[in-house]
Amino acid sequence: MTLPVFRHVLTAGALLLAAASALAQATAPAAPWPTKPVRIIHGFTSGGPVDNLARLLAAQFPEAFGQQAIVEGKPGAGGTIGANYVAKAEPDGYTLFLMASGHSAAPGLYKSLPFDAVSDFTMVSMVARSPFAIIAGPGSTAGSLQELVAAAKAQPGKIDYGSGGTGSGMHLAAVLFQARAGVQFTHVPYKGGSAPALAVMSGEVPIIFTSLAGMSSQIESGKVRPLAVTSRTRFPGFPDIPTVAETVLPDFDVSAWYALAGPKNLPPAIVARLNQMVQATLRRPEIVQNLKLQAAEPWPTSAREAQAFLATDVARWTQVVKDENISPPPN
Repeated sequence: MTLPVFRHVLTAGALLLAAASALAQATAPAAPWPTKPVRIIHGFTSGGPVDNLARLLAAQFPEAFGQQAIVEGKPGAGGTIGANYVAKAEPDGYTLFLMASGHSAAPGLYKSLPFDAVSDFTMVSMVARSPFAIIAGPGSTAGSLQELVAAAKAQPGKIDYGSGGTGSGMHLAAVLFQARAGVQFTHVPYKGGSAPALAVMSGEVPIIFTSLAGMSSQIESGKVRPLAVTSRTRFPGFPDIPTVAETVLPDFDVSAWYALAGPKNLPPAIVARLNQMVQATLRRPEIVQNLKLQAAEPWPTSAREAQAFLATDVARWTQVVKDENISPPPN
């Protein structure tokens, strides 16, 4: 008569031991992070605004975390090669992503992406934003955006423009501009970095759609002519450059943005520490000045705000791509 009771006692004891073990594991301190260098991946070549901003953040890691951060570009397909690499990485905090605004258009442009542009990433914080700019070089006779539009309407498809790559934010800004302005340029994609700036300065292409952040020194030196910025309001660092909205397309408003992210399921504790680092970095006067020199402004947010923004922006650009029937030309 006592055997069944004894078995019940053993079963109950085993359950208690299992519960205690699970509780111990749940309350055990997380493994320290980081204990080795961290990689910050982006989808472009070195020397451009994305690479520069990634390096600015990487420089904060030794002081903030006691470890180095190594910046690595994986250029191609409008940044999606770098994005896919991060999406497939272990969510252990050692592979991060400097995400750029072209990421939001990828689901509309590339119908067979090997990742989900929203759910496969854990957002840490938005970092900075900057208007795109329409820049003319020695290969263009346009002295204003109005003149460029008039020339493009007179010669459909005859005016080349460069960008930082097919599917990049600057490419999408250019496509949207053409659709709204009723003009047609011919796209000459470059692999990001400093290549578009070199192309327009050399006369290889007459104009480029690019991040204003990457053209500050060239504008100040007079090597290129800025025709307009794409933000709704003029950029304070270059108050003499008109906006697209005030010249040819009222309400046109497109800006480049940059954010720090990681793979999905990045541990909340790591996200919180990284977010604190970004917040502290963007409060430093020397960092604010550094961004200003790159025609960018700080944009610190919570991780939740960044995640919500990404979802909204992906939906926005997916709809734009559909409405304008945009497809990526071959690189």
